[in-house]
Amino acid sequence: MSKYPDWVTKHKKKGTAIHKIGNNYYLYEVTSLWDSKLGRPRKITKKYLGVITPEGLKEPKYRRSTPSTVKEYGASQLIIHQNREIIDSLKEIFPQWWEEIFILSAIRFMHNSPLKNMRIYYEDSWLSEEIKGVRLSDKVLHTLFEEVGRDRGRIVKFLRRFITEGENLLIDLTHIFSLSRSMSLAERGYNIEFNFTPQVNLLFMFSFNRRFPLFYRVLPGSVRDVSTMKATIEESGVKDVIVIGDKGFYSRKNVELFEENGIDYILPLRRNNKLIDYGVLESGRREEFDGYFKFNGRYIWYYRVKGVELPLWVYLDERLKVEEEEDYLMRIETHPEDGYTEERFYKKLPRFGTIALLTNRRDLTAEKVYKYFKSRVQIEILFDTLKNILMADKSYMRSSYAMECWMFINYLALVYYYKIYHLLLEKGLLRKYTPQDVVLYLSRYRRVKISKEWIEVEIPKKTRDLIEKLNLPIT
Repeated sequence: MSKYPDWVTKHKKKGTAIHKIGNNYYLYEVTSLWDSKLGRPRKITKKYLGVITPEGLKEPKYRRSTPSTVKEYGASQLIIHQNREIIDSLKEIFPQWWEEIFILSAIRFMHNSPLKNMRIYYEDSWLSEEIKGVRLSDKVLHTLFEEVGRDRGRIVKFLRRFITEGENLLIDLTHIFSLSRSMSLAERGYNIEFNFTPQVNLLFMFSFNRRFPLFYRVLPGSVRDVSTMKATIEESGVKDVIVIGDKGFYSRKNVELFEENGIDYILPLRRNNKLIDYGVLESGRREEFDGYFKFNGRYIWYYRVKGVELPLWVYLDERLKVEEEEDYLMRIETHPEDGYTEERFYKKLPRFGTIALLTNRRDLTAEKVYKYFKSRVQIEILFDTLKNILMADKSYMRSSYAMECWMFINYLALVYYYKIYHLLLEKGLLRKYTPQDVVLYLSRYRRVKISKEWIEVEIPKKTRDLIEKLNLPIT
C-alpha cells in the first residue's frame, strides 16, 4: 500500500517523484544517471513541478504567472460565429475535408495568405483552439485539392443550398491569370488590359435582392460565349437570371443566341448604335419623354425608342450630362490634337448624359431595367474584392482540379467578406470601416495561455468601441 493518499499518488507519472515535507506533498521531475563509483544508477532530482493539493497540482508561482502562448482571438471568433451554417453544410457535404476547407478559406479572408503560410496563421489564431488538429501539410493539401476539385457535384450541392426560391440573379464574367504551364483550363483569352498571359474565366451569379455572391463556375480562358452562361444557369438550378452585359457585349449575334437559349438580358448600347433614336433629346422638349424617376438622389428621365421590337430604353441623367459637357470642353482646350473640337461638341451634345438599354424583359418597367443595370456595379465590386482584396487575380495551381478547389476556397472567403460588409451596412458604419478594418481591429483582441488557463489580454479601446458598435457576441 502506498504511504501517500490516492489524491497525491495519481499525480505521479514516469519521470517524477513525490516528496513530503511537513504536511505538504511536492512533485519533482527526476531522472537517473549511471554512477560508475557506486556501480548502479543514481537518482537526480531536476525541476520542481508544484505542490499537490486535494484540488489538484498547483504549479509554482513563477510558472503560473508566465505566459506560454498568445493567440489572436477576436477575428477568429467573429468568422466562426457568423458562419455556423457554412460550417454545418461543409460538415455534411465534405465530411472528410470540412475542417481544412473552412480553415483555409477563413485564413484566405483574414490574411490573403498563400498556401505555404496557412499553417503559421492557423497555429497563431484561435481557430486552432476551436477546430483542433487541422491537417495542413503539403501532402495533405495536394490530396485535398485534387479530391475536392474533382467532385464539382459536391461543390454545386453546397452552392445551391444558399439560393432561395424567387431569387433574382445577375450574371457576369471576369478572368484571373494563370502562371502555371500545366493547367488545361488556362488559355489565351481576350481581356481589356490586352494582357495575353494564359487566363481562366470565372462566371459569377450575384443576388440582386441580397447583394450577395451565390454561384460561380470556372471556365477555360478562351470561353466567353452565351452557351456557357446557359450551362451555368442550368447547373445552378435558378430560373430567374438576367445577364447584365457591358457595352462590348452587344451584337446582333449575341442577342440571337440569348433568344435561342431562352436567356433574359439587359445590354447597354454604344451611343453611336443605329438603333438609338435621339430625336426626343434633340427636341429638348421634356413632355416628349415617357417620364422620370429618382435614383440615388438624382432624377432620371427616360423614353422608349419607337420602331424597335424589343424594349429599348434611353435614359438622361442631367448631372452626368453637365459633367460630360464640362469634360469635353476642357479637352478641347487641353487635347485638340486628339480630335476634340467645338464642332464635334455640338454634334455630341444631345448624347451627353445618356445610356440606352436593350432588354427582352417586356414585363419590367423602365425604372426597374435601369436599377438592374446599375446593380452591375455590385458585380464589379465583387470582382474587385476577389482580385484586389483577396489577391486572387492570379493562380499558381498546377491542375484544373486544384484550380476548382482553390476557387471554392476563395468563394467562401468572399462570403465571409460580404457578411461583414452587410453587418457594417446594417449598422451604418460603411463610411468609417471596411471588412478589412474589422478584421484588423478584432485581431488585436488576443488571449494568452498562462499555465493551463486561457485568459483575455486587455482589449484595445478602438477594438472595444468597434465590438460595441457592431454589437458582436465575441467577448
